[in-house]
Amino acid sequence: MSDFQHNYTRRCKNHDYRSRCIYMITMLKHPGAPVFSTITPDPNSTKVSPIVELSPTGKIIYNCLEKLCNDYPDLRILRQIAMPDHIHFELFVTKRTEFALGSMIAAFKSNCTNTFKSEFPQSRLCLDNISIFKPGFNDKIAFRVGAKDAFYNYIADNPRRYLVKKLYPDYFFHKLQLLINNRKCGLYGNIFLLDNPVKSFVKISRVKSRTPNLNEKIKEWEETIRCGGVMVSPFINPEEKIFRDEAIKNGCGIIMIVDYCFSDRKKPYKDLFDLCAEGRLLIVSTEEFPESRKAISYTHAQELNTIAAQIATLPPQAALIHRR
Repeated sequence: MSDFQHNYTRRCKNHDYRSRCIYMITMLKHPGAPVFSTITPDPNSTKVSPIVELSPTGKIIYNCLEKLCNDYPDLRILRQIAMPDHIHFELFVTKRTEFALGSMIAAFKSNCTNTFKSEFPQSRLCLDNISIFKPGFNDKIAFRVGAKDAFYNYIADNPRRYLVKKLYPDYFFHKLQLLINNRKCGLYGNIFLLDNPVKSFVKISRVKSRTPNLNEKIKEWEETIRCGGVMVSPFINPEEKIFRDEAIKNGCGIIMIVDYCFSDRKKPYKDLFDLCAEGRLLIVSTEEFPESRKAISYTHAQELNTIAAQIATLPPQAALIHRR
């Protein structure tokens, strides 16, 4: 994992991209392209209820997704959402295909751009000869049981999360708690990391060789880092911190379990605060101690690892969060 590549260009080394599979595909808007949609709150709803209105560009993208499935009959779109600056869709490859996933996605992206340019020949995209998308795409692969539903729910809930971030920025800081196994834990950071459909629990025994199925777990962690998932752990021992640092370096999310509390005025130290500000860190605190401790017992470490393991299995929208 030493060679860094952006998440939108890296592919899973050991996966056959012609095989029958379910993916969650994400593509980003080119800075010079118009927005794909606008998202506003429903004025008739008492809850955060988004109204998504497709722009002309977004309508072109949806039409091209339909054409993609017509051109490649073995593909099915299970769910799609055009956000203002990116698009998610869940893609089911129903049987082995002649073409690899990358080739089919490239054809889709090209069709979107060409259609847009034909409908808007005076646009900046035509004048500058650029795509409506940034290069590359991100693919999350449904390796685990429940991944199909997790992808579907994550995509469906994307507009609501967008609105919450926009309307309630304080959700990223204090005053929230997570109920996990009947235990209330304080939250600091980006609560929406809990909804990421790919979360991996990282635990390595003090004696590394005693970690069960370590090679398989390393493959899982590497795949989580590749596809932009979230690593969940107290990150106590140095071996676990190696994977934490690799995830941070590669732009992934981190959920860190700690046993100290954050007062209203207290903030994480600089590096962690920067990650919180970027939306890439959530600190989950049992709030047992006022300050972090230099040493931690084996039993207490196991308690924190138990919380981390439970969080890693939460499907999107399943976390029980409330204000203090």
